[in-house]
Amino acid sequence: MLDAAENLFARHGFHGTSMRDVAEASDARIALVTYHFGTKDLLFDKMIERRASVMAHHRIQALDLARQRAQDGPIPLKDLVEGYVWPFVERSTNGGHGWKSYSLVVARLANSPDWAKVISKHFDAVARQYLAEFRKTLPEVSEEDVHHGFSFMVGAMVALIAEPGRVETLSTGRVGSSDLRRVYERLVPFLVGGFCSLIDST
Repeated sequence: MLDAAENLFARHGFHGTSMRDVAEASDARIALVTYHFGTKDLLFDKMIERRASVMAHHRIQALDLARQRAQDGPIPLKDLVEGYVWPFVERSTNGGHGWKSYSLVVARLANSPDWAKVISKHFDAVARQYLAEFRKTLPEVSEEDVHHGFSFMVGAMVALIAEPGRVETLSTGRVGSSDLRRVYERLVPFLVGGFCSLIDST
């Protein structure tokens, strides 16, 4: 049922998907779907939760390794950016259809006020650990600027995953964005440079 919900929410959005659609796509009776999840809001929450815990594990694992390498010193910006962004890009690229659908749902709703509480519930705990490390690495940068920089990073990450086709349109087809690994390799130095510029502006 959660697999079916992922696919439908990715294709049609929350409001364009009904509990009956999920039941039909999962070859189940609607009574069974409502028995397990109650409402569409709860179904959506459980769908986000299932893979968010996996994402959290990968991000914390990357952060722990970065802490070990840094020992008692600040973690390099590149390690922080890669540790947070790469797990999302990697799962979207290599995780199969389910992860692609999931990442598209998250990418399209990450900046939506309607879903801020759901995103916050499942992603903020890990994000705050990264924010704490960004602040240690950038002690001369204000808390406000670090938070905005982190938000810009997340915005760029989800824009990459959403593959809106804007690059193709602007370049009249000469440049593509479907090779996420290739675009990611350009995104990382861009984001690191953005955080470095916060130091220069203080």
